[in-house]
Amino acid sequence: MLYRWVFSSQILALTCLAAQPTQIQNNGRQIEPCAQVSDWIAQAKTTKGIPGNLAYGCLTSMPFDAEDAVKFVDEYRKYLQFQSTIEILKNPPEQYPMPPTDLLGGLDNIRQKAQDHGYFSHWNFEFDLRQLINSAHDAHLSLQLCSTVLFRFSNSAPLVSVSSDGLELPQVYTLDDAQLLTRGVQSVSPVVSIDGQDAAQYLESFSSEAALHDPDAQYNTNFPSLASQIALGTPRNNGLWSRNLGEKWTGDRLTLTFANGSTIESHRTADLIPLEFPYRNGTALFDARCRKAPIPTTAVAASDSGGYPNTTWSSYGGLIAGYFSEEEGLQDVGVLAITTFSVDSATLQQVSVDFLRNATEAGKKRILVDLSGNPGGSLTSGVDLFHIFFPDVVPYTATRLRTHTGAEFLVKAFSELAQSHRKLQLELWEGNPFSWQAAVTPNQNDNFESLESWYGPYEIDGVSLSNLYANFNFTSMSTTHDPITGYGPIPLDPSQRLFAPEDIVIITDGNCISTCAYFVDRMQRQGVRTVAFGGRPQYGPMQAIGGTRGGQNLAYGGIYSYVETAHGLIRESLQNGSSLMSTQEWAQFNRSIPVDADEFPFVFGGGVNLRSEYAPGDDETPQQFTYKAADCRLFYTAESWFSQEAVWRAAAVALSGPNSSCVQGSVSTGERGSSSRMP
Repeated sequence: MLYRWVFSSQILALTCLAAQPTQIQNNGRQIEPCAQVSDWIAQAKTTKGIPGNLAYGCLTSMPFDAEDAVKFVDEYRKYLQFQSTIEILKNPPEQYPMPPTDLLGGLDNIRQKAQDHGYFSHWNFEFDLRQLINSAHDAHLSLQLCSTVLFRFSNSAPLVSVSSDGLELPQVYTLDDAQLLTRGVQSVSPVVSIDGQDAAQYLESFSSEAALHDPDAQYNTNFPSLASQIALGTPRNNGLWSRNLGEKWTGDRLTLTFANGSTIESHRTADLIPLEFPYRNGTALFDARCRKAPIPTTAVAASDSGGYPNTTWSSYGGLIAGYFSEEEGLQDVGVLAITTFSVDSATLQQVSVDFLRNATEAGKKRILVDLSGNPGGSLTSGVDLFHIFFPDVVPYTATRLRTHTGAEFLVKAFSELAQSHRKLQLELWEGNPFSWQAAVTPNQNDNFESLESWYGPYEIDGVSLSNLYANFNFTSMSTTHDPITGYGPIPLDPSQRLFAPEDIVIITDGNCISTCAYFVDRMQRQGVRTVAFGGRPQYGPMQAIGGTRGGQNLAYGGIYSYVETAHGLIRESLQNGSSLMSTQEWAQFNRSIPVDADEFPFVFGGGVNLRSEYAPGDDETPQQFTYKAADCRLFYTAESWFSQEAVWRAAAVALSGPNSSCVQGSVSTGERGSSSRMP
């Protein structure tokens, strides 16, 4: 079977050979592309709007070191083995809408190509690595490399996908033309092609490697999002088409052709991500940024709430907010908008409970929960919010760990904690995914009797996995700073449902990831309905959850912190004669576990999906490989691109009364809580 990442790499090789940077002649001298970038910044006195071809030429001028590339792949493989879905990705179930991929086999191919000196620049080596990791379509599995934290590329003409009424098939417009549509200007023309290719097909292909496992959710990532502006602090022209890392480089300008026959050119420019750029050639850039400088972490920066109405119940600049609207169709509706779960859990609980109580007192009949663009965050918050809505239902979490030599080393090492009756800090004990003593069953009622009963390994569909266990012990993990209603010191308040499931509707754009996916799935299983917005210009269903439903994201640095602690426990056991493992066993494990990132030849960051999540009643299929259509699908209109209230109104009207007004063929006929048909 051919895996898509291999095909993409072959295409890439041809593309990049054609796009190798040329050194411009200047009075007989050849000027390095990176020097041109540096000179341009000095003359323009800005790090924004750099000509795209200069930035791309600079990136592809970084030299390739074959020996260190092979070393990087060999060491990175030891981190990748902690990814929980390696085997099932090679042969996913039929309902999974993405193509199969062989992560370890792909890594072997990259290693061989590096060993054969098959890359002409470091950029192309890292490109293949990114393509491979992207082929998993898992936001929990990421590999951040030096070449992706230098420039961010932009197209000068942001695009949107607009339907005339939310039900008819949408067309592609420039963002500026869509604004004219909201003012009643009907003379604007849609974009029909991009560089000679059908616009919708071009954009579908352009977003096909996004870290989402639903093609409609991927398509939405091309376009600006009001929710992303708030949650991530991104500018007005956010969206993959408008702002990207230059992976699909086809030149510094693209031709947009409109239905009326007119054309415009969209220019590609680049913004510098670091604060300065003193590099005069690719070698200097490579040595400074790829061998030495750490990968920066991206902080969540709340933006203003443009496109959202004002409200009393709000925190973190609108990241969590409750709204009462006087708009027609919304007078009896309360709207709880949560653009991320990466906020203080206690604040999310306070705002949510306060708003829901006020909604009942104000006589609101229905609640809309708007999770548009929600990238997930703290699972504690997701569990807590579910229990606020359904205090009479035990929040179900169930995960499995992929068993392998590296994991076996860690679980054996941490078993020493039980023998010594010691406890380390919370994250290395109660929150430790490698400790059988900390593990509890999915119903939160029982512990495991032994390492063997928890770790196994158990073979499921030919894959060696651990037993099924909860994400964490709710009672132990719940605190006043990280509360779960009804567990630990946190009282069960509210103690009864404030709204019935049939009076709750969840809104998403498919870009619902991790904790967001967990929350939506568990709400759906209680009978809560969902409305998915946007997607490809075709009739039929769309998933409300288009992002990973994995059980735990663990950064590479987090994995190594467990490795480092395990080494200390083994060293201590050898010194005191408790013989946790022999010196020979320790040496064997050392060959299979990852080293500190500082020992890698190139800088990198990211993490893996350590544990797969499982649904109630199905303890064999990881949830990220299941499909469930939303109850209703709507397309965005010009108005709803610029006003979130218009999104709420459309969702409220669509599912009010006995007759749903949803996109043709999108009304879910599947039994509540079960998988529905794919388009």
